Amino acid sequence: MGRKSEDEKNKLVSASVIAQKSDKDLLRTKEFIEKFLELRGLEKLYNTYIKTVSDALKYNKSSKIYVEYRLDGTATGRLSNAGYSADEPMGVSFHTLPRESAAVNIRSYVVAPDGYDFITADMKAMELRILAHLSREKNMVKAFNNKIDLHKYSASMTFGKPLDKVTDEERQIAKEVSFLVVYGGSDYTLARKRGIPQKRASDIINGWMAAFPGVPSYMEHVFDHIKNRGYAYTIFGRRRNLPNIYANVESVQKQALRQGLNFTVQSAASDTLLCCILGLNKRLKDKNMDTKIVATVHDSIEIISPKSETQEVLKMLQNEMTEYPYIRERFGLKFNVPLEIDVLVGPSFGVGEKVIF
Repeated sequence: MGRKSEDEKNKLVSASVIAQKSDKDLLRTKEFIEKFLELRGLEKLYNTYIKTVSDALKYNKSSKIYVEYRLDGTATGRLSNAGYSADEPMGVSFHTLPRESAAVNIRSYVVAPDGYDFITADMKAMELRILAHLSREKNMVKAFNNKIDLHKYSASMTFGKPLDKVTDEERQIAKEVSFLVVYGGSDYTLARKRGIPQKRASDIINGWMAAFPGVPSYMEHVFDHIKNRGYAYTIFGRRRNLPNIYANVESVQKQALRQGLNFTVQSAASDTLLCCILGLNKRLKDKNMDTKIVATVHDSIEIISPKSETQEVLKMLQNEMTEYPYIRERFGLKFNVPLEIDVLVGPSFGVGEKVIF
């Protein structure tokens, strides 16, 4: 309540200050703020990535940087990576390399050797597909099976509008709500991000839940299990103990519930990708190919392949990541939604042409 009152007070002060300024002053202020934010962004790019990579190249005395992957680096069970320690600045975390910006494409600095292609294969909406599978939410499953844009579809149902009438803003809001559910956000989170009243944010989230009733049912199932057993588990058998569910503070208990729900989705998505990597790696070794898996970033696999092997590798990728034979054979799992991938082939991590299968 105190935070809300403070926000309202700040808005009143801001409004009174703005009212005293001329349109010319406001325009100049706007331009200054935009330039300042751009400068801050460029400074972050330089200090976090360009300088770090430069330091790594000097340390390694070569044109290569190295990444350390950690199977136990996150509480969620998601694979993490780092550019080694401060004492050994051998690289930079691939997971944090930003996508292309208006100023610079940092990822384009990571290139394939001469005669090789850089292949990036990215799982499409992986965590939401896992959520659809786990919750068996009929409307969500229907959208994926019919290859309907899930965020546009959820916006249509949330706002009660035909698909072709959904605006870009409504689609973006629906997308944000989808991930709020997975990551344990709240109406306060949405209200702050969107600059809308908390009541309006609450209504939007409730509309989303009503559109996908299987999701809140699944959430209650996970929450009941955590309350009764003190841990959450995934379809791959991972387990996360959540002792804070027995804390005497309600906010701490709620955090444990959010962590458990997120774990069942995010960890399963990560393990799905890892199994695809294991299956692909085995096939590459069995065929004695020169193609190498060089990195993984969130829900994607990064590969360098001799140009003569690229087409065969693309077929392998399509099979391993959408038909997932490794998972079927070892875990007996069959997802109730299709898995889809986006694949780029080009000279570097940041530049490539989309592959149409």
